[in-house]
Amino acid sequence: MSTWKKLGMGALATGLALTLVGCGNSKSSSSSSSSKMDKTLKVSADPSYKSYMKSVIPKFEKKYNVKVKISYKAMLDEDDALKLDGPSGKGPDVLMAPYDRVGQMASQGQLSTVKLVNGRYNSTGKKSVTYKGKVYAAPVTIESDVLYYNKKLIKNAPKSFTELEKLAKSSKYAYANDKTKSVAFLTQWTNFYNSFGVIKGYGGYVFGDNNTNAKKLGLNNAGAVEGLTYMTKWFTKYWPSGMQNVTSNENFVTSQFTSGKTAAVIDGPWMASTYKKSKIDYGVAVLPTLTNGKDYQAFAGGKAWAISNYSKHKTAAQAWLDFISNDASQKSLYKSASEIPANTVARKSAVASGDDMASAVSKQYDKDVPLINLPQMAEVWTPAQTMVTNAASGKMTPKQAANKAQKTISTNISQKYDN
Repeated sequence: MSTWKKLGMGALATGLALTLVGCGNSKSSSSSSSSKMDKTLKVSADPSYKSYMKSVIPKFEKKYNVKVKISYKAMLDEDDALKLDGPSGKGPDVLMAPYDRVGQMASQGQLSTVKLVNGRYNSTGKKSVTYKGKVYAAPVTIESDVLYYNKKLIKNAPKSFTELEKLAKSSKYAYANDKTKSVAFLTQWTNFYNSFGVIKGYGGYVFGDNNTNAKKLGLNNAGAVEGLTYMTKWFTKYWPSGMQNVTSNENFVTSQFTSGKTAAVIDGPWMASTYKKSKIDYGVAVLPTLTNGKDYQAFAGGKAWAISNYSKHKTAAQAWLDFISNDASQKSLYKSASEIPANTVARKSAVASGDDMASAVSKQYDKDVPLINLPQMAEVWTPAQTMVTNAASGKMTPKQAANKAQKTISTNISQKYDN
C-alpha cells in the first residue's frame, strides 16, 4: 500500500522566538530573538482529529499569539492537493502525511525541512521522516501490525508460528465450507504491508543499505524466497482458496474473526474499532516469532506533521510542530484519538495506562523496520503483491515469483527515476 490507512520535552518557554525554517534550512527552531512570529497559520487536519484540534488550538494560539485557521480534509487528499494548492496559495502551511509519503513529497519540493526538538523521538521515528539526510516532518503517531487473538478461543496469545500451525491442524477451526482447510489463523499476506515482515524475518529486504539504496533490491535473495515459500505453505496447506483473492480476502479475514471462528489474526491498530463493535473479547500482542526463531519485522508506520514548502509562515509553522509534538499535546492526542504517540514520553504514558494495544504496538514498533519513504517505494507495492499471489496460486514457484517481481520493480524504477 502506498500509505497507511492508517510528542519528551515541554513546550518552548514563552517569549522565545523561532527562526525561519525554509527549504534546505535546518537551523534551530528556538534561536534568534530577531525573528518575528507570524500572526496567522493555516493548518489542515484529517476530519478524525476535530475533537483533538478543538482542544489544542486554543492553547497554541494563546502561547504564541498566532491565529490558527483550521480546515479539515482527508489526509491523503490534502497531500495530493498540495501540488496545485501550494503554488496557488490555497494550500495549508502545515499538514499531516504518512511516513511513506514524506520522502516522496520532499523529493518533489513540496515540503520544507524542519527542526526536531531533541529527546522526543527514538531512532526509528527520526528515520521515518528523514530523506537524503534531511528531516522533513515531525513524527506524530506510530503504527505496526500486531496479533489480535480471541480470548474465548485461546487463553494466551500464540508466541510463535509453530503454535499457530498447531492451531491450524485442530478440527476446531475447520473452515465451514471446506473442512480440509483451517481458519485458525488468518492475515492478508497478499498485501505487502503485512507480508514484508515475513520476508524481512527470513533475510530478505526491499532496498539495500537499510532501505536507502533503491538501485539494490533484495526481494529475490535466498532469505526472501524462504519467507515467500513459508507463506505459500499457509496458502496451499491450511487456508481456503479465497485467501488468494486480493479484493475479498481482507473482508473474509475480518468476518471470520468477528464471528468468533478465528483464533488469531495479524492486522493493524486501525482494525480495533471494527473488532470492538463486533463485541469479540479480544487481546492484542506482539507478532509471533517465525519458524526460524527470528522476529516478524513488520513496517513501522505512522503519521507526521509537515510544513508546506510553499508556506509564507514557516516560523509559525515550525512553532506548531514544536508545540504539537510536546509531551502534553501528544498525551492529549492519545486520550482523544487513541493513537499511539511518537513522542517517547507520551508513548510510555500510553503503555503505562494498561492499554494492551498501546503496549503491543510499542513493543512491536521497536522490532520493526521504518516504513520506507523513498519515492521508488511506489513501484514495489503492486509487484510484491503479485509475487505473493503468483506463488500462492502455484502459477509460479516462490523463486520464479520473486525473480519476476524483482525484475518488474527494477525495470520500473530504472524507467521512472534514472532518467
